Amino acid sequence: MTTKPIKRHPALQNLSREHHDGLVFALRLQKGIAKKADLLDMKAYSDWFWENYLVDHFKLEEEILFPLLGNEHDLVLKAKNQHLALKSLFELPSKNFSDFEKIHDLLQQHIRFEERELFNVMQEKVAEKDLLQFEKLHSEQKVCSFWENQFWK
Repeated sequence: MTTKPIKRHPALQNLSREHHDGLVFALRLQKGIAKKADLLDMKAYSDWFWENYLVDHFKLEEEILFPLLGNEHDLVLKAKNQHLALKSLFELPSKNFSDFEKIHDLLQQHIRFEERELFNVMQEKVAEKDLLQFEKLHSEQKVCSFWENQFWK
């Protein structure tokens, strides 16, 4: 059985592309774990990704996108709880392989939840004019920079 690709509303396409970068990040962590890469190298990368990528991404979703569906909607509450759980993992002062495994697992689950459930409901329930307004506010994908220390290879 093949899964049909999800037709994403143009207003959410940049967020979906950013989600792809998040999945690439998670895959790199998984490869680093498998290789038993240097924990300090992995921490430097995860700290950078959190501070320069995910913090702004989560803020955009929580402050601008999610209110369009309603901050008390069950799916929005679930996404926000996942954001909090990820924040607590990313902000651990030191991390071991188990912590990186938790980040990998939760980030993957979170992205798949937003893409397969939350965004689909948003496309159905949020007014077109509100999605178009959001699109104007997020007209460019956040770019994930090249990371020189490729510990995952």
